[in-house]
Amino acid sequence: MAYSWPGNVRELRNTMERAVALTRFNTIAVDDLPEKLKHYRGSHVIVAGDDPTELVPLEEVERRYILRVMEAVSGNKTLASQVLGLDRKTLYRKLEHYHRKVGATTEN
Repeated sequence: MAYSWPGNVRELRNTMERAVALTRFNTIAVDDLPEKLKHYRGSHVIVAGDDPTELVPLEEVERRYILRVMEAVSGNKTLASQVLGLDRKTLYRKLEHYHRKVGATTEN
């Protein structure tokens, strides 16, 4: 239900045609869908919380929100920069910064 169907009606139609062709039963089930749909989980950015130990620094909230917007627009950086109210150079710089931080933590 949470999948955004970035390919719109064409992607939905192709997915359903494939499921109908491959199903072994009279009803299409989740197992008849492609892997990316079977295990899809939309991300959420939750900022509110009463427990101070659950709160994160502002930089982390920004990072999560930017990555959530990128996911929502299927990686379209031009559209993401418009949604975020950032110029594209700033968005590229922030994404590169997040990528470097992830690379630094996974290499250690």
